[in-house]
Amino acid sequence: MQKPLTVEQEYVREFIPFVDFLADILGPSSEVVLNDLMDLNHSVMAIRNSHVSHRQVGDPATDLALRTMKAGKTEKRDYLANYKGVSQGKHSLRSSTYFLRFEGEIVGMICINTDDSALDDLQEQVLKVLTNYKHLNSPNIYQFKAAPVNEETHDTLVAPEHLTTSITDLAREVTQTVCAKHGVSVEYLKQNEKLEIVRSLYHQGYFLLKDSVSEAAKIIKVSDPSVYRYLQTVKDEELE
Repeated sequence: MQKPLTVEQEYVREFIPFVDFLADILGPSSEVVLNDLMDLNHSVMAIRNSHVSHRQVGDPATDLALRTMKAGKTEKRDYLANYKGVSQGKHSLRSSTYFLRFEGEIVGMICINTDDSALDDLQEQVLKVLTNYKHLNSPNIYQFKAAPVNEETHDTLVAPEHLTTSITDLAREVTQTVCAKHGVSVEYLKQNEKLEIVRSLYHQGYFLLKDSVSEAAKIIKVSDPSVYRYLQTVKDEELE
């Protein structure tokens, strides 16, 4: 039996038509997602143009959403614009997020993830033509300029958002990063390297998700109690 929606979730649901509105304006290259932050394990409440990230309704929150919930009231910004998103296939996207607040608390997000690869390919071809036919020595002068930094939202300071489809994906992403950093496979990770993985997941809000400890334990090949011990070490570090 499905649990009844909370007042906050009912509020977020009111923005479902806005998802359709934005998707029809922006076109098929832009995925529009409505996230319910009251249910992090099934955060995706509505989505259009899901072929961009291959996510679907009922999928879990991204690492950006988890970091936002972990930050709580310290997150004062209304929105984040034009930061880097990463799809499951490691494809880069241009992402933006608007925070939905209910009585001052962030309860949802409207996210837009745009695949600019067609424009990037076009720019590359234009530069190639200019170089070949105008004998330019510095084709980079024709590259598009980056958008200016918004000092109020500090967009350039936003960590990349990974558009995962399960709670296992984020743990696997972080583990693969640490393995690559140290040049070893999961089976040969040392205790301090496993602690590094748990520390990174903790600071990204991963352990706000249900069953996250068990999933992390499976990925780094340790027991659940071991993950809890690593977590306690990380929490103790915050108090130092």
